[in-house]
Amino acid sequence: MAKLFVRETSGLVKKVSLLDATMLNVANMGAGLATFIGISPYIVKGAVLWIASILTFLFTLPLVFLYTYFISKIPRTGGDYVWLSRKLNGPLGAIMGIALAFNMPPYFALSAFFSVSAINAVLLTIGTLNSQPYLIGLANSVFTTNNAFLAYGLAAFAFLIIILINILRPKWGYTLTSALGVFSLLGIFVAILVLVFNISNFHVAIQPFLKDFNLTAQPYSGPTFSLPATFYMIPYFASFAYIWLYAGPAVASEIRSKNGIRYNLILGSLLTLIFITIPFFLMDFAGGYGFNFSLYPTYTYNFWTVSIALANNYALEWFIGISLIAWEFFVMAFGVVVFARYVFAFSFDRLFPEIFSRLNKQGSPAYAHLLDFAVTLVFLAFPIISPNGYEALYSYTPLAIAYLILVSIAGVRQALSERNLGMIISAVLSIAFLGFMGYEAFTNPYFGVITDNGAPYWPGIAYIVSLIGLGAIIYISSYLYRKSKGIDLRLVYKEIPPD
Repeated sequence: MAKLFVRETSGLVKKVSLLDATMLNVANMGAGLATFIGISPYIVKGAVLWIASILTFLFTLPLVFLYTYFISKIPRTGGDYVWLSRKLNGPLGAIMGIALAFNMPPYFALSAFFSVSAINAVLLTIGTLNSQPYLIGLANSVFTTNNAFLAYGLAAFAFLIIILINILRPKWGYTLTSALGVFSLLGIFVAILVLVFNISNFHVAIQPFLKDFNLTAQPYSGPTFSLPATFYMIPYFASFAYIWLYAGPAVASEIRSKNGIRYNLILGSLLTLIFITIPFFLMDFAGGYGFNFSLYPTYTYNFWTVSIALANNYALEWFIGISLIAWEFFVMAFGVVVFARYVFAFSFDRLFPEIFSRLNKQGSPAYAHLLDFAVTLVFLAFPIISPNGYEALYSYTPLAIAYLILVSIAGVRQALSERNLGMIISAVLSIAFLGFMGYEAFTNPYFGVITDNGAPYWPGIAYIVSLIGLGAIIYISSYLYRKSKGIDLRLVYKEIPPD
């Protein structure tokens, strides 16, 4: 029994398989959502999306190697929070770790809220293609983000179900994530096959879809490939998919095999590369660059809706459509698991009250899950408070970039102490790429820090400052409270747990 438990005082058990850990990472990166409406509507002339995807993967590989290095050296609950607080600076790691952890619920809230968008797109596409007014009516009156209160209720209910599964049967939380992941990947694979089988007849086969939605491809004048334009899209791919690497490391102490530790990140990144790059490549190969360029900004025309339109089989249309919706719930399922592990780690380090590292009879950090639910409900309310309230939530990317730069600096320090030249190079390359990402994050309106006219976007800036401020307040309060009890919180960061 001693080998089963991560640590006698923690109660967490080593039951996470390589598949479970890999699926957590795939959900973290969200390939299916990137091929929906996350990237293509923002295309600029000359940018080739599938090439941008490959380049982004290559540029983020040093970060993948660095995270793999750290997870192999220090496989602990809380992942990069532990690395940063132990290998760079304790208080800084605590403050930024809390900021990053509470940077997650906005992403989960956006996924929950926009699950309604996915449902809307599926119902509208299938209903319109098959002349089914009741599906169109459901899409336009019920499953629409304009109906903010209903969207909130549906999203909150879905999130509650996932939370309850993780509280009552923690192993089922991993199983649910893996099952949703396998189904979501299978769905995108089937959608790819549909596109492949329609390449030779694409422009004829797509006409009914374009006619039904009153879409007209406009003549395109401009380059079909521009390296600067393609580079311009790299931050979009990075921020939407490739830099999100914290999922597997957050549950590292529960991964039961060495292969699970070593390979979950690279496998997750490779699957993300495949299932983002191939869809965009096939769209260009089948439709042609100019054709796609003129239609992508409509949001209606994207890889998923095109695949549904080309399926030419009612059951297949629904299978593809449901798999798109599953991607949204896949993201929520991984988030519930991972956020609780960060909170568990904070509690284990005495930053948070001990109750958050207490496990129930089923072995679940139930109070950490309940905290996740409460915080996510708060962020879910943003679109209700303001019609554009969700825009401030996109500011999670600049904060994450700053955090990853600090982790990379910790990597340089650790690799120098070991004289590991390969990891020094990986960490330095990561810092260089993330520096570029940081510049983009504070100069591109897409990232929620400035407006289209270059003025500061104060809700987004306030969001970033408030999370860092939250981390500072919690750390200082915990330090002073523990000091009054005769405990120096700084000493916690002299050792490696939580594990």
